[in-house]
Amino acid sequence: MSDVETPETIEKEDILSEAEKKALVALKLDEAAALRRWWQRLTLTPQALKVFTPQPPLPRGVRAVLRRCDTAEAAMLTQGFRELWAMLPETTKQTDYRDEKLQVWSCIALITAELREEKKSASLALRLGQQKEQTGKPLMSELRFQQLLSCRTPEEFIQRLRRALALADKKDISVVLLASVISLWWREHRGRLSTKPTQRFGFVLANDYFAATSRYSHRSD
Repeated sequence: MSDVETPETIEKEDILSEAEKKALVALKLDEAAALRRWWQRLTLTPQALKVFTPQPPLPRGVRAVLRRCDTAEAAMLTQGFRELWAMLPETTKQTDYRDEKLQVWSCIALITAELREEKKSASLALRLGQQKEQTGKPLMSELRFQQLLSCRTPEEFIQRLRRALALADKKDISVVLLASVISLWWREHRGRLSTKPTQRFGFVLANDYFAATSRYSHRSD
C-alpha cells in the first residue's frame, strides 16, 4: 500500500478539531486538512512529523524561500506553493475562479510559512488580544488591530499579517483558522461580502480579539 496521501485520505483523519470545523468561514474541510498536513511537512522536524504522517518533511530551504516572498505572485513560483497546490482537492483547483484561487492559496502559503508552532482552535485575533506579560495590554494594540482590519491592498495585508505574527511570536495560532481569515479577506477584497454579518472579516477578527482582551481588561478598570 502506498504511503502517499491524497486529500481524501487526509480528510478521513481526525486532523481538525470540532471547534475548527465550526469556525472555518472561508475554507472547506478538505482544504483545511490538506493545508495542515502541508504545514506539518513544511515546518516540523522529522521526528515530530512521524506522529502525524509517514510522509517525509519537505526539503530544507523550502520554507525559507516562501518566507522571503513579498507578494502572492512571487510565492506562486516556489516549490513550497507547488507542494501545497498538489495536495489540495481537485475541486479547489478545477474551479471557474482558478486564477483567483492560485492567488489566494499562494498568499496562504507565504503567510502560514511564518508560523513556527501552532495551537489547534486558536485564532489569530484571539492570540493578538491576549495579555502581554501581565501588562494589562494586548499583544497587538487596538490601533494596530484596526489597521489590520482596514487593509486595502494585498501588499498591505501581507505586510500587516507578518507584523501581527511577529507580535504573536509566530506561535500558538491554528494554521487552518489563519488560512480561513486570509481567504475571507481575499473574498471581500473581490467584492463578495457575506450576507451574514457574523461571517465577515471584520466581525470574525474583532469578535475574537475583544473576547480575549475582555478577560483581563475589566480587572484593571
